Amino acid sequence: MAYENLINRIIKLYPLLFFLIFIIFVITHLFYSLYYPVFIGEKKTIYVPPGMKTWLLANNLEKEGIIRSSFYFKLIINLNNINIKAGYYEFSGFYNLFDIIKILQKGGKGIKITITDGLTLKEIEDLFKKNGFKVDFSKYKIKDFPKLNLLNYFPPESNLEGFLAPDTYEFFPNENEKVILEKILQNFNKKYFTELLKGTEFNLYERLILASIIEKEAKFSEDFPIIAGILIKRLKNNMKLEVDATLVYEKCNFTFCNEKLTKQDLKKDSPYNTYQKFGIPPTPISNPSLLAIKSVNNPLFTDYWFYLTNNEGKAIFSKTYQEHKKNVKIYLK
Repeated sequence: MAYENLINRIIKLYPLLFFLIFIIFVITHLFYSLYYPVFIGEKKTIYVPPGMKTWLLANNLEKEGIIRSSFYFKLIINLNNINIKAGYYEFSGFYNLFDIIKILQKGGKGIKITITDGLTLKEIEDLFKKNGFKVDFSKYKIKDFPKLNLLNYFPPESNLEGFLAPDTYEFFPNENEKVILEKILQNFNKKYFTELLKGTEFNLYERLILASIIEKEAKFSEDFPIIAGILIKRLKNNMKLEVDATLVYEKCNFTFCNEKLTKQDLKKDSPYNTYQKFGIPPTPISNPSLLAIKSVNNPLFTDYWFYLTNNEGKAIFSKTYQEHKKNVKIYLK
């Protein structure tokens, strides 16, 4: 009680002094909260999902000891209408509040996903799932992306096999699967579709299907255009393609596995059985590289009509069926 009376007397007698003390306290507190750096010893990683509420982010940052005051963080963000970008952020060292805000404005890191040449739609879907994404790419068709230019050139009911452009991408775990696909398809439009347009043989979808087959049949870059030439010659001469990859694709549930084809497989009545059916299968069997597409557009026509691949994946070419049978005995027995 005596202590409170003393404070009240000081305020009455020295109001200016009290006011100055109060101002000094406020300035010190502001400086400490805004400018005095926080030392973050061990590296701390936080994830900011797309659309995260400012108050929630502020509370998380304060809880993790990255900022001192969630109040001032929210105040500065809201007063300046600052846009915080999604991503993974790593903090280690000395940071004041404004340092943290600048970093959050620039944008964090997402999860990098590399779609390698020749993966199938299901394999790509599994790749995303292994990286923590909840996706179902198989349910989408070309018609589900009307904003893209694909509808004018490809069958609307086609699934996305062949259109998932191989490349390295960066995504955030909470991103909508359709947004993810749109980003990949935009890349297809920019890089792969442009290359498809350069061809003259067959229509665009047929070129894509052929490229997807060549991608799985060839292993060495020098073999791509030669195999393309053989397959195109076969199609033009009303011959069956007789490629294993189309059958393996179907046998392995639209992926690729190490199961060997049997005699029963070769007799199977299926649109993917190019040993029984003339022409090309109804869909691509992989997502081909630019090299495969360029090989369809610029095939190397030779005297070869047959080929097989040895254990190292190198193509062995033959001019006649008799020569091909000899190569089968040498390289595949």
